[in-house]
Amino acid sequence: MLAKQHQHAVVREDLTNLVEALRKLPKEHKTALLILGYRRLEYWIDWQSKKHGVPSIVINPKGTSSICPICGSKLVEVNYRRFKCTKCGFEANRDKIRILNIEKKAYKKMGGSLTTPTAPQMTDVIPNR
Repeated sequence: MLAKQHQHAVVREDLTNLVEALRKLPKEHKTALLILGYRRLEYWIDWQSKKHGVPSIVINPKGTSSICPICGSKLVEVNYRRFKCTKCGFEANRDKIRILNIEKKAYKKMGGSLTTPTAPQMTDVIPNR
């Protein structure tokens, strides 16, 4: 697993609320299939991370695509799936914004480091090896 080889963590959004919201939809929307898919994906990611000894971080998705990753201000929609910050001028696709915010939350949750707490530090590594 590349995450273990490079001493990274695996980060994913907690989709529990999404799954709960899908349950409220009418049966003709086949929510059971969607719910099963999300649950299985979450389970598989967590299982693989644990199996390979890689930290798995679950992040609350609230605000990940609507808050500016640079200054923390509320973003406004420029056009379909594209948002801009009126405060600092940052503009990007909402998927890119979400990735930056998830990374930021994970970094904060790990105490400033996305490597495992027991990972060797740069001072412990022999150069050119």
